[in-house]
Amino acid sequence: MKKIFAFAVVAFIALAAVSAQTVTGDDVESLNSYVDTSTQTIEVEDKYADQHPSASTVKMEIEWTPVTGVVRLYYTTMAASFDRGEAMNTAIAVYEDFAVENKYTRYTYSSKDRVRYYKDERGIRMAEYCSHVTFVR
Repeated sequence: MKKIFAFAVVAFIALAAVSAQTVTGDDVESLNSYVDTSTQTIEVEDKYADQHPSASTVKMEIEWTPVTGVVRLYYTTMAASFDRGEAMNTAIAVYEDFAVENKYTRYTYSSKDRVRYYKDERGIRMAEYCSHVTFVR
């Protein structure tokens, strides 16, 4: 039994040695390179005023990770003029334009949209709508 086991181990090692691949200089370079997984922050200009008529001043910001296609949209306005439906419509319009600009075909929601209320440095109540999606090419 020991001889059969020893023969199987030797055969396995010989087969592994024969099928081993050599690594060339180009392959080493590609193995050592890394993928940039940094997140880009993009300020969105407010050309979507028809989507949110009740909010006069809106600040929109996109956090985008190009490698994974993950996008977070932050829609911030004063709490008194905030309407969740208008924020959702604006987010959809921003996503459609973003998909065209960056050659994405569709997107899926990664989590539920969130609304956060807070006071800014001047003491004004603000509302921040956050939407999290993943784009697919």
